[in-house]
Amino acid sequence: MEKKRTLRSLLSLIFILLCTVLLTVPALAEESSVTRSFSTENPAPYEEFDVTLTISGLRAAGIVESIPEGFTYVETEYPGDGRVSVSGQELVFSVLDDGKIVYRVKAPASGNGTFEGRWNDILNQKEGAILASEVSVDLDSKAAEDQEAEAEKSPMGVFPVISGVLAAVLVVSSHGRRGKSKRRQ
Repeated sequence: MEKKRTLRSLLSLIFILLCTVLLTVPALAEESSVTRSFSTENPAPYEEFDVTLTISGLRAAGIVESIPEGFTYVETEYPGDGRVSVSGQELVFSVLDDGKIVYRVKAPASGNGTFEGRWNDILNQKEGAILASEVSVDLDSKAAEDQEAEAEKSPMGVFPVISGVLAAVLVVSSHGRRGKSKRRQ
């Protein structure tokens, strides 16, 4: 009788453990999420930089990414077969078992902006937000200094010097002609 009771207790314990495992397995499944990262959070004026969306737990979903005013979408290497749509400051991506999306943005001359996004899991009928991320244009960055130095070397940077030299040549030239015409009289 004691053996039967021990066997029943053991079977009951195994049953409880099995039910616990079966009920908690869905909870252990991968959570759906999308996170955003930048190749730089402080781009120089007009610098292009990458935005990476890392996707987990989404097999078939849609992602809408909002780019801040002043920032310009440049391109993406994400499949272009109808899975990317651009409308103003919004990018729409169709996700089909993808782990990441990388797209390129151009910074404005100055200022900052907040990137925002949301996702919709079609298979599991869930939706969520992508944590908002701020980017600030760094006017004192090494890249900004390089851009400024390059602008000084460019034809537009030397234009004032060239126009000043030309004006001086014209003044000297016209002054010399007046002197010759006075002597002839």
